[in-house]
Amino acid sequence: MKKGLFTIVTALILLACGDGNVVVQVDPALQFTEDSITIAEYMEDKGYTFETTSSGVRYVILEDGSGDPIDESDIVTFDYIGMLTNDSIFDTSIKAVGDSIRNVEDIPAKFTSTFTETRNYSPFTITYSFSGWTINGQFVQGFSDGVSASFREMNVDGRALIVMPSALAYGTSGSGLIIPPNTVIAFELLPTDVIKQ
Repeated sequence: MKKGLFTIVTALILLACGDGNVVVQVDPALQFTEDSITIAEYMEDKGYTFETTSSGVRYVILEDGSGDPIDESDIVTFDYIGMLTNDSIFDTSIKAVGDSIRNVEDIPAKFTSTFTETRNYSPFTITYSFSGWTINGQFVQGFSDGVSASFREMNVDGRALIVMPSALAYGTSGSGLIIPPNTVIAFELLPTDVIKQ
């Protein structure tokens, strides 16, 4: 008992003396299990039946789309909306979405500050691959896996939702003030154009 109390007191003293930037490492297997539960509950709350990639990204095709199919090596342009599982939007390529968020009073400033009036909104353009691809030279595994899996099953003007476990998103570091460490994130994907190769 005394040893446990000593450990707790020592930890509190170290926290009080530090700068508040304490990083708690979580067992990756336990985090993946927790993320899987969060994702399953999120999809169930929305009434979606999802597919799962080999890496653990969940996805659902919301609208098949009536445009051209997306094939291997096509050049695809698509819009996106990035969300937390509480549906707070943290990023988008769609100006109308950003403008609507900026003008809502009860949304925390950490979200609205991303969507300034001078922000340049632009969709992604990629050379599509079933096995993954890079964005500006960076490989973002969860996003790439989700796009690769969902675009294979839809056409231009379709809509998909991908949900990524934290390890395939921003991991143990998070992203600034908006995305905490070990956070599941989701993206709505909207392919708008394809150049056939």
